[in-house]
Amino acid sequence: MKNIKALTLTAVLGFAVIGLSQCRMVEDTLTGVELNSQDGINARSECVQQCNDEFKAAQRAEDARYQSLLRACGTNRTCQASEKDAHAARDKQIVEDMQACKRACYNEGAGGGGR
Repeated sequence: MKNIKALTLTAVLGFAVIGLSQCRMVEDTLTGVELNSQDGINARSECVQQCNDEFKAAQRAEDARYQSLLRACGTNRTCQASEKDAHAARDKQIVEDMQACKRACYNEGAGGGGR
């Protein structure tokens, strides 16, 4: 009796393995809804990378501008202080522009909310 049960169980498991090994992966979603879409993630990632690249380029340009103007000031403390203040304001604007750029990456195609 034990041998028959063991033989039956083995046969059922064998048929299950053979039957399930014949399944193939379905490429398209059956419902039309894809939860693991990489397109949106890749687009956002590329957008953020572009924002970072623009930020770094703007920062380098501002630093070069600032250093050049500081050299032009020479020893004039008033000129140096004025350029330092202008540099700080430009740096702040560059950071704000980068943050706005990144926010836009995550808000593509969003509705205006009644605006």
